[in-house]
Amino acid sequence: MKNQLHLKSASLVAALLAVVVTAFGLAWSAGPANAAVIPGAAVTISTDSVVTNQWDQVDLTCQWSVPDNSQPGDTFNLQLPPELRWFGAASFDLDNADGVTVAKAAANDAGQVVFTLTDFVADHPNNVGGTCNFSTQYAVQPGTGETTELNFTVGSTVVRVPVNVDGPCTKDCDPAPPTSAGKSMWWADAPQTELESIFYMPPMPSESNDVVVTDTPAASMEIDCDHVTPRVGKVVSSSGNITEPMDNERYPATVECTPQEATVRWTGLPKGERVELFVVTKVTDKKLDVYTNSGTVTIAGEETPVGAETRRTRADGTGNGTASPTPTPTPTPSPSTATPTPTPTPSPSTATPTPSPTTATPTPTPTPTPTPSPTTATPTPTPTPTPTPSPTTATPTPTPSPSTSTATPSPSASTTSPVLVATDEPTQPAEVAGPEPLATTGAQSPAFIYAAAALLALGSLLAFLGVRRSARRQH
Repeated sequence: MKNQLHLKSASLVAALLAVVVTAFGLAWSAGPANAAVIPGAAVTISTDSVVTNQWDQVDLTCQWSVPDNSQPGDTFNLQLPPELRWFGAASFDLDNADGVTVAKAAANDAGQVVFTLTDFVADHPNNVGGTCNFSTQYAVQPGTGETTELNFTVGSTVVRVPVNVDGPCTKDCDPAPPTSAGKSMWWADAPQTELESIFYMPPMPSESNDVVVTDTPAASMEIDCDHVTPRVGKVVSSSGNITEPMDNERYPATVECTPQEATVRWTGLPKGERVELFVVTKVTDKKLDVYTNSGTVTIAGEETPVGAETRRTRADGTGNGTASPTPTPTPTPSPSTATPTPTPTPSPSTATPTPSPTTATPTPTPTPTPTPSPTTATPTPTPTPTPTPSPTTATPTPTPSPSTSTATPSPSASTTSPVLVATDEPTQPAEVAGPEPLATTGAQSPAFIYAAAALLALGSLLAFLGVRRSARRQH
């Protein structure tokens, strides 16, 4: 009895496992295909930028394309060379002329740009491609004057782009001191969320000079009061900025700062001393293309208005594609054209062996008459003394014309049925074979079906053995 219970339990477990495996296999096969990395994507890159110093901006343009029948969600990658860092918006769209996004691009901190195709390519799978534009910064100190080749990686392909690098200055390299007060501004970070500006001034003209600098950013910006940096000194670097040793402690500055305005004062600066002020502002409106910052510089009572503006570098592009040609449907013949009405062919009268005028053969085919004429086989029928009415007598069956509508046409003796001549009809173009699939589609599901079948067979066998053993015990 226990063995019978064991066999029944085992058969039930095997059947349950078969159902579970089958359901899992069906769910696996019905799952969506995974997006794939496009191996055949092509990208060409070019630049006209010239590099002089570290952090110089390098603007790049590109042309891109992917193989026909690439799928929505498929991607291709562009890796920046180590000499460059991404500079600008971290993501951007590649749109067609109607504003429809064909692909989306996103850059990360490691300099990899991932392009992802959108649903647009589902209906426009052919000739998919476009352009892109983006900015980078030269992240290393350039070497001697030369043309440097930068290597961009696209999939398994390396794209080499030459960049003109100016060498270091070798003659008259000391920057000339400014002759008037001024201001300049640039992006302080690659995502372009902060701007840094500098107020510069000529050397102090008098034996003792009081200096007041005010910074007033536009409404789209706010001053970061933790990053207002005054400098005083006489030594300058190769870039023209004040460097060590500085005189900040000898001539300390007084700083008053709010997010909307900063005011910095020095008193008693001696002749020949130079002053600079660095201010960091944060962008509060990231949708603008241009950011402006204004202020004033007052030296020994003489005020000079100053200002600067900086444009946001743009990362954008274009894209497009074409739809597959729609096969021309084969027209279905209407009932009026499927069976053309044959031209009526008159039947010879049973009483008169007169040939039909539409007979194709020169010799009329004799037809049975009540009294066959012995001369009916000759090419020209000769009237014989038969009951045939004379030519002056009205013919019982008139010769039909195309306009005759009273007579019922019947086929000639040599015609069995009307023949429909085939006309030239447009044929459906052959379908273009699609490329090899780029994604896993779950085609392995038959393995689950086989496993389920095996478990069902095992369960049936165990059930059969249980019934058989039970029957033996009863006997």
